[in-house]
Amino acid sequence: MTKDFLRKIYISKQISYLINLISFPWKGKGAILMYHRILPDEKIGGDLDLGLAISCSNFENQIKMLKSKYKIYSMDEFIDNLKKEKNEFMLTITFDDGYKDNLLYALPILEKFEVPALIYITTNFLKQNVDLWWYELMETIQNRSAINFNYEKQNFDFILKNQKQKFSAYNNLRKTFLKLRIDKQIELLKIITGTKKRKNYSKICLNQKEVKALDDHTLITIGSHSHNHLNFKILSNNEIQYEVNKSLEILEDLLNHKIKHFCYPYGGKKQVSVREYNIIEKLNLSSAVTGRAYPIKRYNLFSLPRIYVGKNICNKALINHLSGFYNLANKFL
Repeated sequence: MTKDFLRKIYISKQISYLINLISFPWKGKGAILMYHRILPDEKIGGDLDLGLAISCSNFENQIKMLKSKYKIYSMDEFIDNLKKEKNEFMLTITFDDGYKDNLLYALPILEKFEVPALIYITTNFLKQNVDLWWYELMETIQNRSAINFNYEKQNFDFILKNQKQKFSAYNNLRKTFLKLRIDKQIELLKIITGTKKRKNYSKICLNQKEVKALDDHTLITIGSHSHNHLNFKILSNNEIQYEVNKSLEILEDLLNHKIKHFCYPYGGKKQVSVREYNIIEKLNLSSAVTGRAYPIKRYNLFSLPRIYVGKNICNKALINHLSGFYNLANKFL
């Protein structure tokens, strides 16, 4: 209720005018938009309210509006223009993880408006059995009225009688999962779900054939999102290098060309910072994007910020985000 009220205020005519006025110094030279999933309106429930998916109708409205108001470039063009220090405000569009709906539903809309995009692939998701802890965790929470367990000498006790409690439990447990490597994530899922058998999410992830088809498309660029989608902050230097190099090896063998662009998993300030930027910069890539927000002015090509586009973002809100307000607000969050 409160969130809906704040959204209405945010996109009101008076507030929008004020936002555009005070946010201009935070606008920067351009913006990189971060999407994850695009689903048909009638299938949006398949996202389990994680906020990763937006509806096809909403995405089409956004792309149509963005194409009419801004210059939208491929990542290669975006970076070239940054280096040339062009004054025009520009956009580029990215998708994280490598979901099948990027091909099935996002691509036809991108084709309709001739808009390029970059899809960052987590290469471990290309196999026949795919573990996605965030979906299995949320499915478990949605189907329970309570969860109680002990892990690493810590007691977890959640009452799950309504959606607010369920989202609170998910966000609490998510923080724990982000601190774990693959084996520990699987171990914790086993404890929470009460079964050794992991759910297979390969049906919602792109396979190798589909990645090749996307790579062959003139509008699509394929990038790396690491191999196992882990929080780099908890990894050693050698482990980070393995995560990136393994992903690049798989993608380059599959597509027969160099992969130039990288996306840090999760990408927030608690998952990536200077150490990680410096490691990636030495790996012969052209760019790396984060999940952090600040204006692109004096930029580092290996710590490029992005604007997250979630399911509740309408056109007016997106315009306000691009005015610089998203960057300004995140400075204080």
